[in-house]
Amino acid sequence: MRRLQVIILCRDPIYSVLLELTIREHGFSPRLAATMDLVEKWSTTALTVAWFIDLDQQQLTVEEVSARARANAPDAKLVFLSSRFDGSLAQSCIRQGALGLLVKPLVIPRLIQILNCLRQELELVEHDEVLPSPEAAAPETDTREAAPRFDEHPYLRVVPLTCPVCGKAFEGLRFKLWTVPISDTDTDFCPICPGSVHPELYTVMVCPGCLFAHYVGMFDKASCQDGPRHQFLAPPAIEDRRKLAFNLSFQGERTILHGVKSFELAAVAAEALRLRGSLKLAGEFFLKCSWLCRRAGHPVQERLAQERALACLQRAYNPYFMTDGRYPSATIRTSRMETNQEPLSERGVIVTGFLVGELHRRLGQPAQARKMFDEVLSLPFLNRYTSLLSHIHSVARILAKEMEGPAAPPGPPR
Repeated sequence: MRRLQVIILCRDPIYSVLLELTIREHGFSPRLAATMDLVEKWSTTALTVAWFIDLDQQQLTVEEVSARARANAPDAKLVFLSSRFDGSLAQSCIRQGALGLLVKPLVIPRLIQILNCLRQELELVEHDEVLPSPEAAAPETDTREAAPRFDEHPYLRVVPLTCPVCGKAFEGLRFKLWTVPISDTDTDFCPICPGSVHPELYTVMVCPGCLFAHYVGMFDKASCQDGPRHQFLAPPAIEDRRKLAFNLSFQGERTILHGVKSFELAAVAAEALRLRGSLKLAGEFFLKCSWLCRRAGHPVQERLAQERALACLQRAYNPYFMTDGRYPSATIRTSRMETNQEPLSERGVIVTGFLVGELHRRLGQPAQARKMFDEVLSLPFLNRYTSLLSHIHSVARILAKEMEGPAAPPGPPR
C-alpha cells in the first residue's frame, strides 16, 4: 500500500511528536515542517493527502491557510489545531471546507476518526463531528422517543435528534469515534475495513415519525420548501416509505438490511424534498447502498443500487460535459442545469464524472466507461488534484486490461 504524505506544521514539541507517531501508526508518512513555505514546497514533491496546521503561534488565519492550500495543494485535506474554540473559528473551518478542527488538549478518538477519513474521497466523507460543538444541556423534561440504552456498548453511542421535517424528537445510534478503522478504498471509493465492519450502517438517521432520512451530521440542518414538505408528510407518502422500509425500526442495533433501507429512504427524501444538491446526494446514497450490498455478498441488489446511483450521478454531471474538447462556460453550465440543481465544485465535478465512468465499468458497459474516463481525464483543472488524477489513471488502466480480454494461449512449439 502506498504511504501518503501528511505534512504537520506545529511548534509545540509534545503535540508534534504525538501527531507524528499517531499519523505514522495509521499508515501515512508524516513530515514536520517549520514554516508554511516548507509546507507548500513539500506538497509539490510527494502525493500529499493532508495538512495538519496548528493555529497557535501562527500568524495566518484559517482563510489564508486555505487559500495557500488551494493554490499549492488543492488535493490536500485541511485539519486545524487550536487551543481555543468558538463559533467563529468553527464557522471559518466549515466555510473553507476543512476536514476537521482539533481542540487542545487533543481527544485521541477524534484524531483517529479524522485519520480514518484521510483515505476516503473527500466528496463522499460524511462530515459528522469532525468539527466539535459545545455539549448542549439536556432539558429537565425530555419527551424524546428514546433509543435502547447503550451506555456501556463497546462501539455504539446515543445521538439526540429532532426531525427538521415533522418536528419529532428522537434518539438514534452512532458508532463511537474510534471503532471503524479504514485501511484503504476500493476503486469506487468504498472503504475497506477489517473483518465484518460496515462503517455505513449508522451514517444515516431515520425519523421514526415521517421516515425522513439523512446523514446524522446534516440531519438537523436539512431544509426544504413548504410545498414539498406537505407532500412528503401526506399519509399516503408516509405509508409508501414504511413499505419501502419493510416497517423496520432504525433506533436499535442495525443489520445490513437496516443500512440498505436507510440509504434508500435518504435518497427518496433528498429527491422528494428537493434538498440542496439532491441529484448528487441521491446518487451518493445509492452508491453507499451498493457498498453495503457488496460487503454482504448480494450482487443482484448491488447492481440495482449501482444502476440507481448511475442514473442520479449522470444527471448531476450533465451540465459539465465538454463540447469539442472545451469545458463549458459558467453560462452554459447554468443553462444545462435542472430546476434547483446546485453547481458542483471542481473536485465535485471530477469525482461525479469519474463515478459515472466507474459505475458503467462495474455494470459491464466498458465503452461508456471509456468515454467517461476520457472526458474526466480531459478536464482542464484535473491536474491540480494529484491523488484523484492518479486514481483515475489507475482505474482507466484496469478498464483497458478488461477490454483487451484474456490473453490468447501460446501456440504449439515449432
